[in-house]
Amino acid sequence: GAAMCMPLVSRIFFKGASIPSWLGITGFTAVSGVALYSGPKKIDLLNRVCVMAALYSFVQLIVRCSGSLQPTLLARANWEVANKCLPIMVVAFTFHNIIPSLVGYLGSPRTVVKAIFLGSFIPFALYIIWQAIILGTLPEALVGSLKSGTDVVRAVGGVASSKVSMHVTIFSFFAIVTSLLGIGMGCVDFVKDALPDSISSKKRVGGLVALVLTILPPLGISILAPGAFYAALEFSGTFRLILFGIIPVLMVYKGRKSGELPWLPGGVVPLLFVMAIASSVIGMELWTKIDVKQLASKFAVLLAMK
Repeated sequence: GAAMCMPLVSRIFFKGASIPSWLGITGFTAVSGVALYSGPKKIDLLNRVCVMAALYSFVQLIVRCSGSLQPTLLARANWEVANKCLPIMVVAFTFHNIIPSLVGYLGSPRTVVKAIFLGSFIPFALYIIWQAIILGTLPEALVGSLKSGTDVVRAVGGVASSKVSMHVTIFSFFAIVTSLLGIGMGCVDFVKDALPDSISSKKRVGGLVALVLTILPPLGISILAPGAFYAALEFSGTFRLILFGIIPVLMVYKGRKSGELPWLPGGVVPLLFVMAIASSVIGMELWTKIDVKQLASKFAVLLAMK
């Protein structure tokens, strides 16, 4: 988010002068912290404004790229590298830590279920359209050379028009902000619940302490080790599937057995289905990250030595 907004801030306030990365990151984090400290109602209002801005830029992106879209490019596929996308997909669609905050804000578990369904379907549709624009606009040789989101913005702008790059940047920025607001609110509430009663019982003090403990660690990491986030994405999918895939299945199963979730339909089959999908994806990720053949050969050598 800081990397995307720094050029705009530099143009408006610093006459195009370069801004140190640590200053941009700190400023973005400070503004985000103020928004998170403002409370659920104000976060909801700000989030709606950001969503509308993102949707406007997304519509502009579709309109301006439609002329450059080549349907023949959409027919290409490379399933051998599809499993490398799984960690990112898991990260994009796992937001379970915000559910307790949503229940407290919306007041009804049934309303939360509807919000989760719509809140998952809309981004899914946008992701599909976005992938269609990228794959249907850029030639295969160029797609293979893209290394970062900045490269994607420049490539699409070069193929379509210069204004496309601006709308891609705006959409990406507000997409990150909306995600940050939701996930950040859930993390702050989670940390606040873990604080001692002597601190959490004081609304303002407890909220401030929880906010500081939530944003300071990622702030320090983003300044001292900027590339750590991308490396963490490679492994976060596995942990998130355990945390947000397998554990919720066990929680729902136990809740139904104890009679705490009588309103939640579905039976055992959906739970087994979710468990199977989560376990399969974890297995695929571990298979790609671990050299199974090398481990097997070393294990065979050890057995032979015994």
